[in-house]
Amino acid sequence: MKEEKTKEQLIQELVMAHQRIDELEKAEIQQRYRIIVDTADEGIWVFDDQYITTFVNNRMIEILGYSQEEIMGKSLSFFLFDEDLPDFERKASLRRQGIAERYERRIIRKDGSVLWTHVSATPIMDSEGRFQGSFAMFTDVTERKDAERALKKSEEKYRSIFENAVEGMFQSTPEGQLITANPSMARIFGYTSQEDMVSQVNSIGLQLYAKEEYRRAFQKLLKEHGFVGGFEAPFFRKDGSILWGTLNVRAVTDADKNILYYEGTLEDITPRKTAEEELKKSEEKYRNIFENAVMGIYQVTTGGRFLSANPILASIHGYDSPEELINSVTDVSQLYVDPSRRTKLQRLMEEQGFVNGFDIIMRRKDGSLHWVSNTARSVRDEQGKVLYYEGTIEDITSRKLAEESAKQWKQTLVGTLHALSQSIEIREPGIAGHHKSVSNLASAIARAMNLGDDVAESTMMAGLVHDVGNMSVPSEVLSKPGRLSDLEYSFVKLHPRSGYDILKETGLPYPVAEIVLQHHERMNGSGYPQNLKGKDTLLEAKILAVADVVEAITSNRPYRPALGVDAALNEIRKNRGLLYDTRVVDACLELFKTKKFHFDKSGHHIVFG
Repeated sequence: MKEEKTKEQLIQELVMAHQRIDELEKAEIQQRYRIIVDTADEGIWVFDDQYITTFVNNRMIEILGYSQEEIMGKSLSFFLFDEDLPDFERKASLRRQGIAERYERRIIRKDGSVLWTHVSATPIMDSEGRFQGSFAMFTDVTERKDAERALKKSEEKYRSIFENAVEGMFQSTPEGQLITANPSMARIFGYTSQEDMVSQVNSIGLQLYAKEEYRRAFQKLLKEHGFVGGFEAPFFRKDGSILWGTLNVRAVTDADKNILYYEGTLEDITPRKTAEEELKKSEEKYRNIFENAVMGIYQVTTGGRFLSANPILASIHGYDSPEELINSVTDVSQLYVDPSRRTKLQRLMEEQGFVNGFDIIMRRKDGSLHWVSNTARSVRDEQGKVLYYEGTIEDITSRKLAEESAKQWKQTLVGTLHALSQSIEIREPGIAGHHKSVSNLASAIARAMNLGDDVAESTMMAGLVHDVGNMSVPSEVLSKPGRLSDLEYSFVKLHPRSGYDILKETGLPYPVAEIVLQHHERMNGSGYPQNLKGKDTLLEAKILAVADVVEAITSNRPYRPALGVDAALNEIRKNRGLLYDTRVVDACLELFKTKKFHFDKSGHHIVFG
C-alpha cells in the first residue's frame, strides 16, 4: 500500500517544485496543493535567499493581520523586534548551511501586539546544494506563552511570600526529611540560612521533634484528616535548646491518596509556652514559690479584685501582709496613677491575652509613687471567657530613678558645655553666641536627616565646644581685624587638634571629641588638620562643618561685617559635593527654604519656625 505523504512533506514538495519547474508546471503544482496550503492550521511563510517574502498562506496572513500585498516583498526582519535580530541572523546562517531547525519566535502583528509562534524552518537548496531560500511553518503559541508568564509571575509572588514570611514555612517528607525551608524557619530554629538548616537536618538525620509522641500524634492526625491546624509541639533548636511551635500543615498526596510530602507553617510560641509552663510548674510547687518569690505574684478578677497575692506583692505596694492588701484594695484601679495606662493594659490583655514587661506608675499604701513592671496573662474557660488574670509584679523604681539620674546628668553635662562655650567666647568677643548657634543648627540638620537622637545630641554637644582648641591660640590672632599671616593661620589650624586633646579625656560621650577634631575637614581633602576626605570623615563632623560655615558667614567677624544668610547658603550650595557633604547641604538648604529656622537680628541664635 502506498504510503501517504504528510502535509509538511507536501508543502515542502510544493516549495521545491516552485524552484525547479517552468511556469506551466509550477501553475499545475500550485493548483494541486493550493487547497492544502490555504486550509492549513499553521501559517506558511516562504522566503528567498535574502529572506524576502515570496509566499504566505491565508493562515499566515490572518496571524499577522496584514494583507497579502503588505507582506509580499518584505524581509522577515521587518516583523521582528530589534533585540531579536541577532538571533534571527544566527538562525539564518544555519539555514544557509542547509540546517533545519525548530524554535520559538516573537513576531510583531500589524496592530503592534506580540505574537508568539513555534517555528519549523527548512532551507530550500538547489540540486547543487546552493541555498535558494527558506520556508517555515508558524504555529500560534501566544496563549501558552501568556500562561507561562502568568505562571512565572505567580511563582515569583509565591517565592516572595515564602522568602519574606514572618512565620516559618517548610516542606518535609513523611519520614521527617526537610525538602525546603524559608529564612524565618531557619532563624526560628537557630540556623544561619535555610540551606544550612536543610543540609544539616538531612545530613545527620536530625529529629526536630523534642518528643516522639508529638511526632506520632501529628502524623496520625494528618493521615486521618489530611490537615492539622494549631498543633503545638516542642522541637529542638540547632543548639539543643527547646523551641515551642504551632504547626499548620497539610498533606500533599498523589492520586492514590499516598502522602508525598507535608507543607505548612510554624509559628514560634516559645515565650507564651514558657510562661504557661512556668505557671504550670508553679501550681505543682505553688505555695513554696508563691510565698518565697522575689517578685510579686497575684491573681485578680476581671472586676479588679484580688483573688490572691504573695507577701512580696504586698510589700511592693506598702502593705504589711497579703491579707491586708486583698481586704484594703477592692479594685486594682485604686493603685494606678494614670488611668490611661490602666486602659491600655486592659486592651492589650483583651487583644493578645498576655502582656510582658508592661511598665507603669502605681501608688503605695502611704500614697507614695513607685514604678513596677507587670507581666500577666488571661486565664480562660473552654469557651474562651476570661475567668481571671494572673501574673507578676517587679518593683523597678530603682531602675527608673537611675534612668532619670542619667537624664539629669546629661542635662548637667550640656549645661557645663554651654558654660565652657561661653568661656571660649570671652576670649573672642566678636563671636558671641557662635557656639550655641552652630550647635542648634547642627542638631537641627541631624534631625532633618532622620539620623536619630544619638547623632543629634552628639552634634549638639560638639557644636557647643567645637572651638575649645582656640584656648591655645593667641587672643591677638583670634581678634585680629585684618588678614592673617601664614604663621598666624598655622596657629589657628591647630585648634581642632588642641580641642580634641582637651576633650578626649573628659569622659564626653563618643564621638564628641572626634567630631571636634574633624570639623574643619573637607570632602576633597583640602581641610585640616588631617586632610581627611569625605569617606574618612565622620558624618557628624560633616554636619558640624556646614553649620559652622553657615553661622560664620551670617555673623559679624573682627575682619569683616556679616555677609547674610543668602551668602552663607550660596557658599554651601556652590561647594556642595566638593567641600561639603551633599546630603548635609541639602538638609540645611531645606531647613532655611521652608523657614523652619532663621537667625535673629543679632545673628547669634537660631529661631525655630
